[in-house]
Amino acid sequence: MKFVTFDDAVRVREDAHGFDSHVFFGDRKHEGPGPQIYMNAVDPGVKLAAHFHRIDQFQVFFGGDESIFQRRPIPSVFLHYTDAYSSYGPFAASAETSLLYATIRARSDNYGGVMPGARKDRPHNGGRQMSAEVQDWAIDTLPSQGAHEVLEVFAAESDGLAAGLVRLGPNTEYTPPPADATAGRTFCVLDGTLRTSGSTFESRSIGWQGRDDSPNVMHSGDEGCSILVLDFPWPPTGLGAPEAG
Repeated sequence: MKFVTFDDAVRVREDAHGFDSHVFFGDRKHEGPGPQIYMNAVDPGVKLAAHFHRIDQFQVFFGGDESIFQRRPIPSVFLHYTDAYSSYGPFAASAETSLLYATIRARSDNYGGVMPGARKDRPHNGGRQMSAEVQDWAIDTLPSQGAHEVLEVFAAESDGLAAGLVRLGPNTEYTPPPADATAGRTFCVLDGTLRTSGSTFESRSIGWQGRDDSPNVMHSGDEGCSILVLDFPWPPTGLGAPEAG
């Protein structure tokens, strides 16, 4: 189990797509075992077309300032999930301000099939596509010292897919459950500070807990901490799924 700060992520410029990519885990160009996690800062005025991927994927958007997802304004924190091969988008930064969003995958795969031209490369239409505004994440709404709560964002499904918001009061201890019923779990610090493994992580730090990883004990800072917790389905619905038989 490991966390990476935004400042420690590796910055890669993607001129062809119009964004800076900050790589937390894995490699943007690699295909194979994951995780693969990065944040993209999309240039003002850039629009990314509707497309699909061959793997399951979460995305966390930090919206506002007239950024758009499928014709609707993006809230300050917006969560999106798609099963493999499920087409989603388009989305766009506003004309004046960049758009930051995280792409989170339990398996690494750089293929993106832009629709409608890539329809021939899609073996089926995919399954689930889910989205929700994440609320009550600001530190001024958190519980009192020593208290915590977990708010449901996506209800847990039979294959382990789930998303929740962990809200820790000031100086509060929290240990996540094992991730062995999932393809892996991601933590995204939304506000406040988190201490674990001898280090401190501020907002927009990201952590990864693999299926076989023992969970780390976490402690919130003096103002508390809010953490988005994302569980991938097991088995995966696309590449990386166990072969039948």
